[in-house]
Amino acid sequence: MNEEVIELLEKKNVKPTAVRILVLEVFLQNSFAMSLAEIEGKLPWSDRVSIYRTLKTFENSDLIHTVNDGSKSARYALCSEHCSFGNHSVHPHFHCEKCDKTLCLDEQSIEVKSIPNNFIVNNYSLIINGLCDSCARI
Repeated sequence: MNEEVIELLEKKNVKPTAVRILVLEVFLQNSFAMSLAEIEGKLPWSDRVSIYRTLKTFENSDLIHTVNDGSKSARYALCSEHCSFGNHSVHPHFHCEKCDKTLCLDEQSIEVKSIPNNFIVNNYSLIINGLCDSCARI
């Protein structure tokens, strides 16, 4: 896995430090968006500041994107291959009300037909709340 992680970092022009490799491995091992605290819990030997700086570096390099799912803290999710510098694929996210996981719905897109004149859009998102497949079966 290390070679795959290093290759992905280098592809995005990110220097592969030990903390960056570990944080990216966490994203590759989980299919849902995670908060700083959740990532920190998976890497107890790393300090919060280093993880936060790594997340900001990944965000600026289009490795991850921020997901605001209505929870108290921002969550971060791995970008798809379609994301490029400054051009993230805009897609909805699904937030499970039972297990509290937030998943990217990359296969879907969000299209805004029109915006009133003189409005400036900086960002937009769609959060779908409900029960994920695993929680719906219980």
